[in-house]
Amino acid sequence: MRYLRTSQDFLFTQLQYLPFSIKEHEISTLNQMSWLMKTAAIEMRVTSLNRQRSHTQRLLHLLLDDMPVKPYLADGEGGMEDESRSVSGFLHFDTASKVRRKILNILDSIDFSQDIPEPLQLDFFDRAQIEQVIANCEHKNARGLVVCNVKYLHRVLVAEVNALQGMAAIGQRPLLMEEINTILQYVVERNKLLQCLHAKRHALESWRQLVEIILTACPQDLIQAEDRQLIIRDLLQDVHDKILDDDAAQELMPVVAGAVFTLTAHLSQSVKTEQKQPLALPMAGQSQYVLMLDGSFTSSPGSESISMGFASIGDSSLHIILKKLLDFILKTGGGFQRVRTHLYGSLLYYLQIAQRPDEPDTLEAAKKTMWEHLTAPEDVFSKLQRENMATIESYGAALMEVVCRDACDGHEIGRMLALALLDHIVSVDKQQQWLLYLSNSGYLKVLVDSLADDDLALQSLLTPQPPLLKALYTYESKMAFLTRVAKSQQGALELLRSGVIVRLAQCQVYDMRPETDHQGMYAMRDPPVFIPAPVERYRQILLPALQLCQVILTSSMAQHLQAAGQVLQFLISHSDTIQAILRCQDVGVGSLQELASLTGIISKAALPGVLNELDMDVNEGTQMELQGHIGRFQRQCLGLLSRFGGSDRLHQFKLQDDNAAGDRVNKRDEIELAMQQICANVMEYCESLMLQSAPSFQHTVCLFTPSLSESTNRDGPRQDTQAPVVPYWHLPGLGIIVYLLKQSTSDFFSYYDSHRQSVNKLQNVEQLPPDEIKELCQSVMPAGVDKISTSQKYVLARRRLVKLINNRAKLLSLCSYIIEICLFILWRHLEHYLLHCTPTDSQDPLLSSRMSFKKGRLQDSFGSEPSLDFSSGLNRVSQHDIEQLQIEATNSFGESLQKKLLDIEGLYSKVRSRYTFIQALVRRIRGLLRISRT
Repeated sequence: MRYLRTSQDFLFTQLQYLPFSIKEHEISTLNQMSWLMKTAAIEMRVTSLNRQRSHTQRLLHLLLDDMPVKPYLADGEGGMEDESRSVSGFLHFDTASKVRRKILNILDSIDFSQDIPEPLQLDFFDRAQIEQVIANCEHKNARGLVVCNVKYLHRVLVAEVNALQGMAAIGQRPLLMEEINTILQYVVERNKLLQCLHAKRHALESWRQLVEIILTACPQDLIQAEDRQLIIRDLLQDVHDKILDDDAAQELMPVVAGAVFTLTAHLSQSVKTEQKQPLALPMAGQSQYVLMLDGSFTSSPGSESISMGFASIGDSSLHIILKKLLDFILKTGGGFQRVRTHLYGSLLYYLQIAQRPDEPDTLEAAKKTMWEHLTAPEDVFSKLQRENMATIESYGAALMEVVCRDACDGHEIGRMLALALLDHIVSVDKQQQWLLYLSNSGYLKVLVDSLADDDLALQSLLTPQPPLLKALYTYESKMAFLTRVAKSQQGALELLRSGVIVRLAQCQVYDMRPETDHQGMYAMRDPPVFIPAPVERYRQILLPALQLCQVILTSSMAQHLQAAGQVLQFLISHSDTIQAILRCQDVGVGSLQELASLTGIISKAALPGVLNELDMDVNEGTQMELQGHIGRFQRQCLGLLSRFGGSDRLHQFKLQDDNAAGDRVNKRDEIELAMQQICANVMEYCESLMLQSAPSFQHTVCLFTPSLSESTNRDGPRQDTQAPVVPYWHLPGLGIIVYLLKQSTSDFFSYYDSHRQSVNKLQNVEQLPPDEIKELCQSVMPAGVDKISTSQKYVLARRRLVKLINNRAKLLSLCSYIIEICLFILWRHLEHYLLHCTPTDSQDPLLSSRMSFKKGRLQDSFGSEPSLDFSSGLNRVSQHDIEQLQIEATNSFGESLQKKLLDIEGLYSKVRSRYTFIQALVRRIRGLLRISRT
């Protein structure tokens, strides 16, 4: 390459004359152009790696400039003016002086149409036999192209004629020889057709490689973002116009589809990069990190001068690209699924342009009133998304049929991308036209029924040495799409009608839970491998099913009991697995995520009254068995409070892992979030059990004994480092609730301070010290941080801060929710014990017998009291227990805790939850504790 570069400036000189004239010698000229473009691509890659900017820049100007080419110095080195000039100088408003870019002229020179020879018309030879003989005479030539050996075919045909006997054969010999010449001429034309198509494919492939090198390997600053988008737009529109022509050869579709995929990916990346650029001139009082497309920025003074929306390329250009993509998909018809695979990927990249970037949850948006949200102007993302959906819907059932068919059948990668495309379209389809088509045409039912076929393939993946993981990836795509469908009320109803929960209950793979390694939470420190361990593969199979059940329970409002009944049937069908997860032998990320999803399901499904909705004939024996299952789920969920309510293992994990970097930090965040989610789910379950089982105050079903000893023991010093675990077959005491209330209050302020600090850092990333920037970057990119530029470090630091802010916002929401439910449960229990409960050592036998009768009635009305041990826990409440409860509760629920709770309501709950709810509960609990029992 150095020789070609320094010898008469060979490459630049030759590229100047591209495209060559190909009128007479089309095949040889196309091959010459192909090898020249490949060589130029290698040259640009090498000079970019070696930082020879001037060489790369000259070639870029030559290929991309739409202005007349200026003469360059003979030695190949431009002056200072050339060095400082980038490709951004292409675009001027003097359109009269513009010329067509050379990269587009090269594409124009490749003729996508191809003349096909007329089919053989034979009088003497059988056409099918001749085609077979031609196929037998094919061989690969020097270029690797399969063509027919004309000389060999001639010998075979002449030998066949010579073998004929009789006077008739002798008389017809001239006619036979003439037909042989016709066959040979046809074969020569067919060989030329194959060679010409091969040359065009080769030239098109070389052109695609050259474009890829320009977009990926060349320094980004040589082509500014605005110019990059316009260049990609021109390339996409031209290549689409050529392939969508009626005369375009279908053999060129695969190469064109690959080029379209590459171009669309770079267009999406370029547009999103432009959107995320921090403003050069921040307004007073505003942060430098403001998205150019943020709705709050449009109302800022002086913002009119800054380009808004997708100004560099324009919405109209994006719509044209979308229409051409959809036309290309429909042009492939029933075949060419591999071509559509590239096009589905391209369409996904295009649709990502209209997705709003990840924004930090600064807790400010919730302060807007509902009217402000409803009357807010439509932002550019919503506008483009709405227009994209209108364009897609204009293609009607023809496009739906193609995508749905590919999602149900065909090549694995094609199915995955078709499912991903359906996922995205259903998520933005406000009219639910695609969901309606999926249901009415039966494709949704086909996808649900295919889970039974996936079951056998997934079972084979749990062996120590699994086969290919394609079945797992297809299953994940399918479950992700079904979960997306379930996020709407109508979608959840359609899935229930299709029997998706019943199918999941029948799958045996969920019962094949591998033995976990008992290294505890520190098992996450093992180095990652490409093929995950069997237990990780199992979690990849189970978690999507749990998430689907959870989403269906959340979305199916009108049919909630029906959905809960089916989900409960799913839990009972796999009860051994469910109970193994609830025992939670280790505290790794995967185990906690399983437990968080499972407790979320149980809190909504294993409730009184759900048994009546089961689709089965239930006799008395079966009823008791089902109640036994539900009771075990309830006991194990209550037992989780003592394990995760104190967060002792989390604190120990933090101490062990404070100095961890990279992915370990992200896993620590995930563990923290999962633990809080588990506590929130269990508390929600307790609240639901209390409200649904005994809605009146006088008939409260108590889930906790009147003992705060666990709280006082935990608050004081202790010798062991493990949290005391209450056996799950005993009812826990109210001390767990009080401790969880205190712990969540403390966690809330810790998360709130961390959230506020991260928001401040995000607003002033450029002012952070280098060591802190490096630490933030290592959380996103563990290796190679020192090799990237400062601007790229700022981008990674912002990405990490946005993720951290959103993580803390979720934790704040969970803590606030836990605090509210803890206060509610504490209030209901205190009211029952201090006002309505009659001690067992009371002197009035009539009152005692009435109380026993009342409790018996309550236990009869509660669906699973044989499993929740009320009789042993609540019938032995003495006067001393109640007095001790009042004393300990008064000490635990002191002024400092009450002040913290009211501060939380002022800081957070005022705009995020039920305003004055915490205040009302605190006031009622305080009033209960002041009542003197006589």
